[in-house]
Amino acid sequence: MTQATPLTLEVMRKLQAVSGDSIVGIRNRLLLHLGYESMRRPSEICAFKFDDAKTLPNGKHALLLRKSKTDQFGEGKLIPISDELVEMINHWQESISQTEGYILRSFKRDLSVRESLDPAALNKILKFLQRKAKLKDIGELSGHSFRVGAAVDLLDKGVPLERIMLRGGWKSENTALRYLRNWEDRDWLLVSENY
Repeated sequence: MTQATPLTLEVMRKLQAVSGDSIVGIRNRLLLHLGYESMRRPSEICAFKFDDAKTLPNGKHALLLRKSKTDQFGEGKLIPISDELVEMINHWQESISQTEGYILRSFKRDLSVRESLDPAALNKILKFLQRKAKLKDIGELSGHSFRVGAAVDLLDKGVPLERIMLRGGWKSENTALRYLRNWEDRDWLLVSENY
């Protein structure tokens, strides 16, 4: 299985920088941030609704993930999110004059919004932004790049594997390690080549 190219925080910021300020750009910047922070699969990213954004009793924010691949019974899980992401969701909500339904939307020809964004569109959007940002040397980004990139960033910060697994929704240590080892080994090879 080919490992997805990591969409790290650094890569996310570069993609956001070329997204522009149009309605499509606002959506794309939000999509990037939502995917990175939530560490979810494409179908899960596209399934978030406006009413899944919660303010907790301690004043922190979270997104309710109603169902995931590893939660077949739909018990749900709260995913902590930043104030920055909350502001982006609110700004997007105002921009499209919507208070209900799916957060991420596609567009009609006249740039009015549709009801939802198809998960398959994530790959196209990422490839478009990657070309625009001229990020040719990092490998090809895909909808699974969010999970890998955020996991690599957490590992670089010294976050224990158990916490990374909880955050990314991995139940198997082997799966999480497969995501991380491929990129650790790659980084080591790049460093070794410089000697």
